[in-house]
Amino acid sequence: MPYDRTPHDRRRIQEKLGEMRERQTLEAVEHIIEFNQTPAELKSAMDRFVIGQERGKKVLATAIAFHYRRLGTALKQALAEDGGDVDAALRRARTPKANILIVGPTGCGKTYTSEVASGLVGVPFIVEDLTKFSEVGYVGQNTSDILVDLLITAGGNYQVAQMGMVYLDEIDKVATELVLQRDVSGKGVQKGLLKMVEGQENTVELGRERLTLSTKHVLFIAGGVFEKLETVVKSRLSRQGQQGKWREHLLTEDFVAAGMERQLMGRFPVRVTYELLSTEDLVDILSKSEDSPLLAYSNDFRAWGIELKFSAEALKEVARRAKKEGIGARGLISILHRVLLEDMFRLPGSHTGELVVDENYVRERLR
Repeated sequence: MPYDRTPHDRRRIQEKLGEMRERQTLEAVEHIIEFNQTPAELKSAMDRFVIGQERGKKVLATAIAFHYRRLGTALKQALAEDGGDVDAALRRARTPKANILIVGPTGCGKTYTSEVASGLVGVPFIVEDLTKFSEVGYVGQNTSDILVDLLITAGGNYQVAQMGMVYLDEIDKVATELVLQRDVSGKGVQKGLLKMVEGQENTVELGRERLTLSTKHVLFIAGGVFEKLETVVKSRLSRQGQQGKWREHLLTEDFVAAGMERQLMGRFPVRVTYELLSTEDLVDILSKSEDSPLLAYSNDFRAWGIELKFSAEALKEVARRAKKEGIGARGLISILHRVLLEDMFRLPGSHTGELVVDENYVRERLR
Protein backbone atom coordinates (compact mmCIF):
# COMPACT_ATOMS: atom_id res chain seq x y z
CA MET A 1 0.00 0.00 0.00
CA PRO A 2 1.27 3.52 -0.76
CA TYR A 3 2.72 5.36 2.21
CA ASP A 4 0.42 8.16 3.37
CA ARG A 5 2.55 11.02 4.65
CA THR A 6 1.41 12.75 7.82
CA PRO A 7 1.09 16.53 8.13
CA HIS A 8 4.34 16.39 10.12
CA ASP A 9 6.12 14.63 7.23
CA ARG A 10 4.82 17.12 4.71
CA ARG A 11 5.90 20.00 6.94
CA ARG A 12 9.42 18.55 7.22
CA ILE A 13 9.62 18.18 3.42
CA GLN A 14 8.55 21.80 2.97
CA GLU A 15 11.16 22.91 5.50
CA LYS A 16 13.88 20.96 3.69
CA LEU A 17 12.85 22.44 0.34
CA GLY A 18 12.89 25.91 1.90
CA GLU A 19 16.40 25.31 3.29
CA MET A 20 17.62 24.11 -0.12
CA ARG A 21 16.14 27.16 -1.84
CA GLU A 22 17.65 29.53 0.70
CA ARG A 23 21.07 27.88 0.27
CA GLN A 24 20.74 28.08 -3.52
CA THR A 25 19.83 31.78 -3.28
CA LEU A 26 22.75 32.62 -1.00
CA GLU A 27 25.18 30.76 -3.27
CA ALA A 28 23.84 32.59 -6.34
CA VAL A 29 24.09 35.99 -4.63
CA GLU A 30 27.60 35.20 -3.36
CA HIS A 31 28.60 34.16 -6.90
CA ILE A 32 27.41 37.48 -8.33
CA ILE A 33 29.06 39.49 -5.55
CA GLU A 34 32.37 37.71 -6.18
CA PHE A 35 32.18 38.11 -9.96
CA ASN A 36 35.32 40.01 -10.94
CA GLN A 37 36.11 39.11 -14.56
CA THR A 38 37.24 42.12 -16.54
CA PRO A 39 35.78 42.65 -20.03
CA ALA A 40 39.13 41.61 -21.53
CA GLU A 41 39.20 38.40 -19.45
CA LEU A 42 35.62 37.56 -20.37
CA LYS A 43 36.28 38.11 -24.07
CA SER A 44 39.43 36.01 -23.87
CA ALA A 45 37.39 33.16 -22.42
CA MET A 46 34.74 33.61 -25.13
CA ASP A 47 37.47 33.39 -27.80
CA ARG A 48 38.02 29.74 -26.91
CA PHE A 49 34.54 28.92 -28.16
CA VAL A 50 33.39 31.74 -30.46
CA ILE A 51 35.34 32.32 -33.67
CA GLY A 52 35.25 35.69 -35.44
CA GLN A 53 32.99 38.63 -34.54
CA GLU A 54 35.83 40.39 -32.72
CA ARG A 55 34.02 43.69 -32.25
CA GLY A 56 30.80 41.90 -31.31
CA LYS A 57 32.52 39.88 -28.60
CA LYS A 58 34.24 43.02 -27.31
CA VAL A 59 30.93 44.90 -26.99
CA LEU A 60 29.13 41.94 -25.38
CA ALA A 61 31.95 41.15 -22.97
CA THR A 62 32.10 44.78 -21.84
CA ALA A 63 28.33 45.14 -21.36
CA ILE A 64 27.97 41.82 -19.53
CA ALA A 65 31.02 42.26 -17.30
CA PHE A 66 29.91 45.76 -16.25
CA HIS A 67 26.30 44.63 -15.68
CA TYR A 68 27.21 41.85 -13.25
CA ARG A 69 29.99 43.82 -11.58
CA ARG A 70 27.51 46.66 -10.94
CA LEU A 71 24.92 44.19 -9.67
CA GLY A 72 27.41 42.45 -7.38
CA THR A 73 28.58 45.75 -5.88
CA ALA A 74 25.00 46.97 -5.38
CA LEU A 75 23.91 43.67 -3.80
CA LYS A 76 26.87 43.66 -1.41
CA GLN A 77 26.04 47.15 -0.19
CA ALA A 78 22.30 46.47 0.02
CA LEU A 79 22.79 43.21 1.95
CA ALA A 80 24.93 45.01 4.50
CA GLU A 81 22.23 47.66 4.96
CA ASP A 82 19.35 45.16 5.07
CA GLY A 83 20.88 42.64 7.44
CA GLY A 84 21.30 39.89 4.84
CA ASP A 85 17.73 40.04 3.52
CA VAL A 86 18.11 38.97 -0.13
CA ASP A 87 14.61 40.10 -1.18
CA ALA A 88 15.17 43.53 0.30
CA ALA A 89 18.64 43.73 -1.25
CA LEU A 90 17.31 42.88 -4.72
CA ARG A 91 14.67 45.59 -4.36
CA ARG A 92 17.13 48.16 -3.02
CA ALA A 93 19.99 47.49 -5.47
CA ARG A 94 19.99 49.95 -8.36
CA THR A 95 21.91 49.37 -11.58
CA PRO A 96 21.54 51.00 -15.02
CA LYS A 97 19.76 48.74 -17.54
CA ALA A 98 22.18 47.98 -20.35
CA ASN A 99 20.19 45.55 -22.49
CA ILE A 100 21.93 44.51 -25.73
CA LEU A 101 20.67 44.36 -29.33
CA ILE A 102 22.59 42.25 -31.87
CA VAL A 103 21.96 42.68 -35.60
CA GLY A 104 23.38 40.10 -37.97
CA PRO A 105 22.70 37.38 -40.55
CA THR A 106 21.54 33.90 -39.61
CA GLY A 107 24.23 31.54 -38.37
CA CYS A 108 26.73 34.27 -37.47
CA GLY A 109 26.81 33.45 -33.74
CA LYS A 110 24.35 35.90 -32.16
CA THR A 111 22.67 33.33 -29.90
CA TYR A 112 25.76 31.23 -29.36
CA THR A 113 27.92 34.14 -28.19
CA SER A 114 25.28 35.09 -25.62
CA GLU A 115 24.93 31.50 -24.43
CA VAL A 116 28.70 31.12 -24.01
CA ALA A 117 28.92 34.41 -22.09
CA SER A 118 26.11 33.42 -19.69
CA GLY A 119 27.87 30.12 -18.98
CA LEU A 120 31.12 31.93 -18.21
CA VAL A 121 29.31 34.28 -15.81
CA GLY A 122 27.36 31.38 -14.30
CA VAL A 123 23.77 32.68 -14.32
CA PRO A 124 20.45 31.18 -15.53
CA PHE A 125 20.05 31.64 -19.28
CA ILE A 126 17.14 31.05 -21.66
CA VAL A 127 16.59 31.51 -25.38
CA GLU A 128 13.11 32.58 -26.44
CA ASP A 129 12.03 32.34 -30.09
CA LEU A 130 9.74 35.35 -30.50
CA THR A 131 8.05 33.95 -33.61
CA LYS A 132 5.90 31.77 -31.33
CA PHE A 133 4.52 34.65 -29.26
CA SER A 134 1.31 36.62 -29.68
CA GLU A 135 -0.20 39.56 -27.84
CA VAL A 136 -2.71 37.65 -25.74
CA GLY A 137 -1.65 34.07 -26.21
CA TYR A 138 -4.55 32.95 -28.44
CA VAL A 139 -1.99 32.08 -31.12
CA GLY A 140 1.19 30.65 -29.68
CA GLN A 141 2.31 31.96 -26.28
CA ASN A 142 2.15 35.35 -24.63
CA THR A 143 5.19 37.24 -23.45
CA SER A 144 4.70 36.53 -19.74
CA ASP A 145 5.59 32.90 -20.49
CA ILE A 146 9.18 34.07 -20.99
CA LEU A 147 9.44 34.65 -17.25
CA VAL A 148 7.95 31.23 -16.55
CA ASP A 149 10.75 29.70 -18.62
CA LEU A 150 13.35 31.79 -16.76
CA LEU A 151 11.90 30.68 -13.44
CA ILE A 152 12.06 27.03 -14.49
CA THR A 153 15.70 27.41 -15.58
CA ALA A 154 16.46 28.92 -12.17
CA GLY A 155 15.07 25.79 -10.51
CA GLY A 156 11.88 27.57 -9.45
CA ASN A 157 13.85 30.07 -7.38
CA TYR A 158 12.44 33.52 -8.16
CA GLN A 159 15.37 35.30 -6.48
CA VAL A 160 17.95 33.49 -8.62
CA ALA A 161 15.80 34.08 -11.72
CA GLN A 162 16.00 37.83 -11.12
CA MET A 163 19.76 37.71 -11.76
CA GLY A 164 19.64 35.73 -15.02
CA MET A 165 19.94 36.46 -18.74
CA VAL A 166 17.26 36.21 -21.45
CA TYR A 167 18.03 36.00 -25.15
CA LEU A 168 15.13 37.20 -27.33
CA ASP A 169 15.70 35.45 -30.65
CA GLU A 170 14.37 36.83 -33.95
CA ILE A 171 13.06 40.02 -32.41
CA ASP A 172 12.80 41.46 -35.93
CA LYS A 173 10.02 38.95 -36.65
CA VAL A 174 7.64 40.87 -34.37
CA ALA A 175 8.00 44.08 -36.36
CA THR A 176 4.75 45.86 -37.12
CA GLU A 177 3.34 45.38 -40.60
CA LEU A 178 0.17 47.13 -41.69
CA VAL A 179 -2.11 45.33 -44.13
CA LEU A 180 -5.34 47.21 -44.94
CA GLN A 181 -4.74 49.37 -41.86
CA ARG A 182 -4.69 46.36 -39.54
CA ASP A 183 -1.69 45.31 -37.49
CA VAL A 184 -1.07 41.73 -38.57
CA SER A 185 2.29 41.42 -36.93
CA GLY A 186 3.86 42.01 -33.56
CA LYS A 187 2.90 45.41 -32.18
CA GLY A 188 1.12 43.77 -29.25
CA VAL A 189 4.07 41.47 -28.61
CA GLN A 190 6.44 44.44 -28.62
CA LYS A 191 4.30 46.25 -26.05
CA GLY A 192 4.27 43.08 -23.94
CA LEU A 193 8.05 42.94 -24.07
CA LEU A 194 8.43 46.61 -23.14
CA LYS A 195 7.33 46.24 -19.52
CA MET A 196 9.54 43.20 -19.14
CA VAL A 197 12.79 44.56 -20.55
CA GLU A 198 12.60 47.94 -18.81
CA GLY A 199 12.77 46.23 -15.42
CA GLN A 200 9.33 46.42 -13.84
CA GLU A 201 7.47 44.05 -11.55
CA ASN A 202 5.82 41.34 -13.63
CA THR A 203 3.08 38.89 -12.70
CA VAL A 204 3.83 35.25 -13.48
CA GLU A 205 0.95 32.78 -13.46
CA LEU A 206 1.78 29.22 -12.42
CA GLY A 207 -1.49 27.32 -12.56
CA ARG A 208 -3.62 28.80 -9.80
CA GLU A 209 -0.68 30.62 -8.24
CA ARG A 210 0.49 34.12 -9.08
CA LEU A 211 4.03 35.23 -8.47
CA THR A 212 5.60 38.67 -8.76
CA LEU A 213 8.95 38.61 -10.53
CA SER A 214 11.06 41.72 -11.02
CA THR A 215 13.20 42.00 -14.14
CA LYS A 216 15.11 45.01 -12.81
CA HIS A 217 18.36 43.04 -12.77
CA VAL A 218 17.68 40.59 -15.62
CA LEU A 219 19.96 41.24 -18.60
CA PHE A 220 18.09 41.03 -21.89
CA ILE A 221 19.87 40.40 -25.19
CA ALA A 222 17.84 40.59 -28.39
CA GLY A 223 19.00 39.34 -31.76
CA GLY A 224 17.63 39.60 -35.27
CA VAL A 225 18.51 39.65 -38.96
CA PHE A 226 16.51 42.83 -39.71
CA GLU A 227 16.52 42.25 -43.46
CA LYS A 228 14.94 45.66 -44.22
CA LEU A 229 17.42 47.59 -42.12
CA GLU A 230 20.19 47.91 -44.72
CA THR A 231 17.81 49.53 -47.23
CA VAL A 232 16.40 51.85 -44.54
CA VAL A 233 19.81 53.04 -43.34
CA LYS A 234 21.29 53.47 -46.81
CA SER A 235 18.26 55.49 -47.87
CA ARG A 236 18.60 57.77 -44.84
CA LEU A 237 22.35 58.22 -45.38
CA SER A 238 21.71 59.10 -49.01
CA ARG A 239 19.12 61.73 -48.07
CA GLN A 240 21.53 63.22 -45.53
CA GLY A 241 24.44 63.19 -47.96
CA GLN A 242 26.45 60.86 -45.72
CA GLN A 243 28.71 57.98 -46.67
CA GLY A 244 30.14 54.95 -44.91
CA LYS A 245 29.23 51.42 -43.90
CA TRP A 246 25.53 51.29 -43.03
CA ARG A 247 26.18 49.05 -40.01
CA GLU A 248 28.19 51.84 -38.38
CA HIS A 249 25.37 54.40 -38.65
CA LEU A 250 22.42 52.67 -36.99
CA LEU A 251 19.94 54.95 -35.21
CA THR A 252 16.77 54.19 -33.26
CA GLU A 253 14.73 55.79 -36.05
CA ASP A 254 16.05 53.16 -38.49
CA PHE A 255 14.60 50.37 -36.35
CA VAL A 256 11.33 52.30 -36.10
CA ALA A 257 11.22 52.58 -39.89
CA ALA A 258 11.76 48.80 -40.03
CA GLY A 259 8.65 48.24 -37.91
CA MET A 260 9.95 48.27 -34.34
CA GLU A 261 8.43 50.29 -31.49
CA ARG A 262 10.54 53.31 -30.54
CA GLN A 263 10.10 52.75 -26.80
CA LEU A 264 11.18 49.12 -27.05
CA MET A 265 14.28 49.93 -29.08
CA GLY A 266 15.11 52.61 -26.54
CA ARG A 267 15.39 49.88 -23.90
CA PHE A 268 18.34 48.34 -25.79
CA PRO A 269 21.03 51.03 -25.48
CA VAL A 270 23.94 48.69 -26.29
CA ARG A 271 23.90 47.79 -30.00
CA VAL A 272 26.27 45.72 -32.08
CA THR A 273 26.31 44.32 -35.60
CA TYR A 274 27.66 40.92 -36.55
CA GLU A 275 29.17 40.16 -39.93
CA LEU A 276 28.55 37.16 -42.16
CA LEU A 277 31.10 34.47 -41.30
CA SER A 278 33.81 33.98 -43.92
CA THR A 279 35.05 30.61 -45.21
CA GLU A 280 38.18 31.11 -43.11
CA ASP A 281 36.01 31.70 -40.01
CA LEU A 282 34.17 28.44 -40.69
CA VAL A 283 37.48 26.55 -41.03
CA ASP A 284 38.60 28.02 -37.70
CA ILE A 285 35.33 26.97 -36.06
CA LEU A 286 36.00 23.40 -37.17
CA SER A 287 39.66 23.35 -36.16
CA LYS A 288 40.04 25.78 -33.23
CA SER A 289 36.78 26.18 -31.31
CA GLU A 290 36.50 24.14 -28.10
CA ASP A 291 32.89 23.57 -29.09
CA SER A 292 33.65 22.51 -32.68
CA PRO A 293 31.06 20.21 -34.28
CA LEU A 294 33.97 18.24 -35.77
CA LEU A 295 35.30 17.62 -32.26
CA ALA A 296 31.91 16.19 -31.31
CA TYR A 297 31.96 13.81 -34.27
CA SER A 298 35.56 12.83 -33.46
CA ASN A 299 34.56 11.93 -29.91
CA ASP A 300 31.62 9.90 -31.23
CA PHE A 301 33.90 7.85 -33.51
CA ARG A 302 36.52 7.47 -30.77
CA ALA A 303 33.91 5.78 -28.59
CA TRP A 304 33.93 2.98 -31.22
CA GLY A 305 37.74 2.83 -31.39
CA ILE A 306 37.96 4.91 -34.58
CA GLU A 307 40.25 7.95 -34.91
CA LEU A 308 38.69 10.50 -37.26
CA LYS A 309 41.20 12.71 -39.11
CA PHE A 310 40.34 15.51 -41.56
CA SER A 311 43.00 16.96 -43.82
CA ALA A 312 43.38 20.74 -44.07
CA GLU A 313 41.92 20.68 -47.58
CA ALA A 314 38.98 18.59 -46.40
CA LEU A 315 38.20 21.20 -43.73
CA LYS A 316 38.31 23.96 -46.37
CA GLU A 317 35.95 22.00 -48.61
CA VAL A 318 33.46 21.48 -45.75
CA ALA A 319 33.67 25.20 -44.94
CA ARG A 320 33.15 26.16 -48.60
CA ARG A 321 30.08 23.95 -48.84
CA ALA A 322 28.69 25.35 -45.58
CA LYS A 323 29.30 28.89 -46.82
CA LYS A 324 27.37 28.04 -49.99
CA GLU A 325 24.41 26.86 -47.86
CA GLY A 326 24.06 30.45 -46.64
CA ILE A 327 23.20 29.61 -43.03
CA GLY A 328 26.58 30.27 -41.45
CA ALA A 329 27.99 28.00 -38.76
CA ARG A 330 24.74 26.01 -38.61
CA GLY A 331 25.58 24.60 -42.03
CA LEU A 332 28.72 22.89 -40.71
CA ILE A 333 26.80 20.21 -38.81
CA SER A 334 24.63 19.44 -41.83
CA ILE A 335 27.64 19.12 -44.15
CA LEU A 336 29.61 16.97 -41.70
CA HIS A 337 26.65 14.67 -41.19
CA ARG A 338 26.26 14.15 -44.93
CA VAL A 339 29.99 13.46 -45.32
CA LEU A 340 30.17 10.99 -42.43
CA LEU A 341 26.74 9.31 -42.49
CA GLU A 342 27.81 6.13 -44.32
CA ASP A 343 30.84 5.70 -42.07
CA MET A 344 28.76 6.32 -38.94
CA PHE A 345 26.42 3.53 -40.06
CA ARG A 346 28.97 1.07 -41.43
CA LEU A 347 32.17 1.29 -39.36
CA PRO A 348 31.16 0.84 -35.68
CA GLY A 349 31.79 -2.77 -34.77
CA SER A 350 33.57 -3.57 -38.04
CA HIS A 351 36.57 -1.21 -38.06
CA THR A 352 39.04 0.26 -35.59
CA GLY A 353 41.94 2.58 -36.25
CA GLU A 354 42.11 5.69 -38.40
CA LEU A 355 39.44 7.11 -40.70
CA VAL A 356 41.16 9.70 -42.88
CA VAL A 357 38.99 12.20 -44.72
CA ASP A 358 40.55 14.25 -47.51
CA GLU A 359 39.15 16.78 -50.00
CA ASN A 360 38.17 14.13 -52.59
CA TYR A 361 36.44 12.12 -49.88
CA VAL A 362 34.29 15.15 -48.99
CA ARG A 363 33.44 15.88 -52.60
CA GLU A 364 32.52 12.27 -53.27
CA ARG A 365 30.13 12.17 -50.33
CA LEU A 366 28.50 15.48 -51.33
CA ARG A 367 27.89 14.69 -54.97
